[in-house]
Amino acid sequence: MTFGFRLDLKDSGAQISKGIMNAVLPDIKKDFKNATSKIKGELPGLVNDIVVSSPEYASLIGGELKFELGIPDAATKIAELINLWTQNIKYSEKTPSVKNFGISGSFSASLFKVDFSEVIGSSHAQVYDNIRGYNLPWLKWLVFDGNIPIIQDFSVEMINSPRSRTGGALMTSGGSWGVPASFAGTIADNWITRAIESKSSEIDKLLDKAFK
Repeated sequence: MTFGFRLDLKDSGAQISKGIMNAVLPDIKKDFKNATSKIKGELPGLVNDIVVSSPEYASLIGGELKFELGIPDAATKIAELINLWTQNIKYSEKTPSVKNFGISGSFSASLFKVDFSEVIGSSHAQVYDNIRGYNLPWLKWLVFDGNIPIIQDFSVEMINSPRSRTGGALMTSGGSWGVPASFAGTIADNWITRAIESKSSEIDKLLDKAFK
């Protein structure tokens, strides 16, 4: 005795495909939401770690840049700058939906504005010069002005002095001063862009892990 059956498909292939996608869409949306929540929760901390691990950070906290730029409270100022940066990460996302013959969604994160407008005007990006009576824009010098001479007729001498903001350097007459070439930056190539690019694989790992 032989048994058999016949299946008649009343819907077209496109309709069947769309039906399947609509059926799995709720699970995909749930996974997408979980993934983006994970990224938003972990990315600020990762960005902080990336910036802190950079050679510029180490130099600003207790090395050449601290004395060259004359930043007495560098650790506090940079911590506040990083906090501003991580608080201002911009996320853009489109929840997955059925479109044509597939399911489409997107997610992106903008870590920094190219002109640093979210931080460049803050008090943390400047240091007050008691002698001259105005704020010196140390962050602008570091990330935008390259290694061109910034201050004419003066140079930095590494010397212990009570007249020094940092206790380890003074501006002295003669020559000119600019950011040391090894740390100098421009709008396209600076402390922050170099730090992010050097650790981009770590950001990729976070994204891959979240969406895997």
